[in-house]
Amino acid sequence: MFNRRYTVLSGLGLLAFLNSFEARAQTQDIKTAQVDKLFDNFMRRGDLPVEFKVNVYRTSATGLGAHIGTILVRNSFIKIGGRDEPALIIKSYLVSLTPGPHAFHIHENPDCGPKAKDGLMVPGLAAGGHLFAEYKTGGVDQVTLICKSHLGNLPNLVVNADGTTTEEIVVPRLALADIVNRSIMVHASQDDASAREACGVFK
Repeated sequence: MFNRRYTVLSGLGLLAFLNSFEARAQTQDIKTAQVDKLFDNFMRRGDLPVEFKVNVYRTSATGLGAHIGTILVRNSFIKIGGRDEPALIIKSYLVSLTPGPHAFHIHENPDCGPKAKDGLMVPGLAAGGHLFAEYKTGGVDQVTLICKSHLGNLPNLVVNADGTTTEEIVVPRLALADIVNRSIMVHASQDDASAREACGVFK
């Protein structure tokens, strides 16, 4: 499943990629809403031969800390109940982390910076909460929440005794389209509510 060749794009590469995509759409006189839908569909393709690089930094109460490596993300397919289903492949190349399992999440905002809480600057808090999947029913005036799940709750990231990790994680139900303009967060321990230790933004 992992023997294909992929083009790796950094954050700047992604920006150029998006601009090129939008320019092609404009030459075909496609409206913005149609462009957004086309892009979303494109970024959900399991056979998309592009791998994106996310730079990861230590979080800090004063801004971004030291660069500690990269995370590569790409779409793929996995077998679920005999069916080929899209999935997100996340490969980490990180150093200088605390050994052991770490909670690993997609967070709502494309911002790894600090944010004030109770009068103190909290590292990584600008990333917002975990990415959730919600299903609601009801009209404009009355909405009932049927379910709320951790769509962005990834398998734990296991860090070696030397503080490095090259772990590859397969995430069903997610695609590149779901993490555009989001952040990828490494917590200090396997506790989901532990400190936000490192972070990268996928813009």
